[in-house]
Amino acid sequence: MELRSWSLILLLGFLWGSSFLFVELLLEALTPFSIVYLRVLIASLIFLVLLIIIRPRFQLTKGVILSLFVMAILNNILPFLLIAIGQQSTTGSLASILNANTSLLTILMASILIPSEKLSINRLVGVVVGVLGVIIAVGFESLFDFYDGRSGKYLILAATVSYAFAGIWGRIKLSQVPPIISASGMLIMSTVVMTPFAFFYRSEEIMGLSLNIFVLATAFALLCSVAAYFIYFKILEGTGAGNLLLCTIIIPPSAIILNAIFLGEAISYSELFGLLLIVFGLLILDGRVLETILGRRP
Repeated sequence: MELRSWSLILLLGFLWGSSFLFVELLLEALTPFSIVYLRVLIASLIFLVLLIIIRPRFQLTKGVILSLFVMAILNNILPFLLIAIGQQSTTGSLASILNANTSLLTILMASILIPSEKLSINRLVGVVVGVLGVIIAVGFESLFDFYDGRSGKYLILAATVSYAFAGIWGRIKLSQVPPIISASGMLIMSTVVMTPFAFFYRSEEIMGLSLNIFVLATAFALLCSVAAYFIYFKILEGTGAGNLLLCTIIIPPSAIILNAIFLGEAISYSELFGLLLIVFGLLILDGRVLETILGRRP
């Protein structure tokens, strides 16, 4: 790949990694619901303006609208809420490590639900290694301890399941939909779904935002949703979907470094070892590691 492509991959991984820091900071002043609502609201408004300016030619059918509704639930509302709630009882660093499980689950579930997605040897080995890394990061002794005060880890893992289903749904239902429509449609639909609840139950909290929190929430939406989506589509257009696995590898180290700098969060040895195993599993999934070692594509 060219330097420009690598730069985009690194930037996207960094932006997605920074989302865990933004959530940690916003949790000091807002509830998880308000954090998620402000993120999708601000991002959807920006995308709406872009759609008005660009005026893409595309016919919205009932099927596409339904698919965007499902994607809004699976890819935005549910995982965003689960992660934000989960970070109330666990660190952003651990959350980012567990979030890397998304790619492992997506490939495993796709092999079951999509006939054309075969579970090759390198994919199977990668999934097994990655899942082992998740178990180590969480801590085997506390894996089934639901009362250890860190129940957020299970919510983060539940979010990865939601992301995995979203990835499969998107491949099946939205593969022919222009990326700008998919991105803006998901965010706008998320805002539509969440607005009634926000109006009736969170209006006082949202209307009473301080300027600092509003700026922080706006930066969160701009960087981690709007800018990230544009870079995401640029990578898809330029180097293909395979390289998005590399972004997944970059997310946890980015989150860990940012949280250590701004929040003083420490990472345990088990979390570090688990992260290394997850990264190794993702590299095996990517296939280029085995290709290099064996001198051929697996």
